[in-house]
Amino acid sequence: MIQIKKRKSQLTVYEKNQLLQYGFQEVDLINQGELPVEYLTGFVNFANLTLKIKPNVLIPRVETEELVSLIIDFASDNLKTIRYLEVGTGSGAISLAFFTYLLQHKKLSLKKFILTDISPTALTLAKENFSRLFKEEMSHKVKFLESNLLAKFSNKRKNQQQFNVIVANLPYIPSDQISALDCSVKNYEPCLALDGGSTGFELINQMLIQITAKNLLAKNGKIFLEVYPTHNLLFIQTYFPKIAQEFLIKEVQDQFAKQRFLILQRR
Repeated sequence: MIQIKKRKSQLTVYEKNQLLQYGFQEVDLINQGELPVEYLTGFVNFANLTLKIKPNVLIPRVETEELVSLIIDFASDNLKTIRYLEVGTGSGAISLAFFTYLLQHKKLSLKKFILTDISPTALTLAKENFSRLFKEEMSHKVKFLESNLLAKFSNKRKNQQQFNVIVANLPYIPSDQISALDCSVKNYEPCLALDGGSTGFELINQMLIQITAKNLLAKNGKIFLEVYPTHNLLFIQTYFPKIAQEFLIKEVQDQFAKQRFLILQRR
């Protein structure tokens, strides 16, 4: 059990606005120590959408909105039909933002839209968020699959339906860096969604191997990843050479000039 201690820092403007928006007083959060405000209010703002959030599900970050922009740019410039897969959807934030774009731009035909997560709690929350925002469209266009990465997908290479957009914001923090995270993160957000193994790339590597083995990526498709700052091309070539051999890899920095995203395509 987490022992709640007195909050060390002053509330930010964002936190104050969140409390005011959802009918809470500042003291309500102060008395909860370092509890993230989103877990108190039960809501988070992401890509101009208001999403429900709950403990045991990772709170989506504003930086991840840039990953959505990368996906949209690729789809709008290169695709006519969308066959989309997100691995480890959490609250569904990334897919919700992209789905919103697709509904607003009818020139892109949606053929397949699948979200997976190992956590039943996260998957239930993602379903709830889709239902709240897209009641009719969600029921027949979006599929939710409880799966450890891509374990539930067929191993048969022939006749395997492929995806031209695969997205993942999997746990990517190296295990020995978890203790250095802010208390609001390491004491409240789920370790399952944070700890990426010894280098932080283990789960991502496992997923990429599965994508190759199951032939899930279409020839004209791309994989979009959010990663740890050390996960650049040189890192992958050094520690995961098989991935570097299988894919062409592009590094993308975020708005703060940090290495944060990778875009992969078949060689």
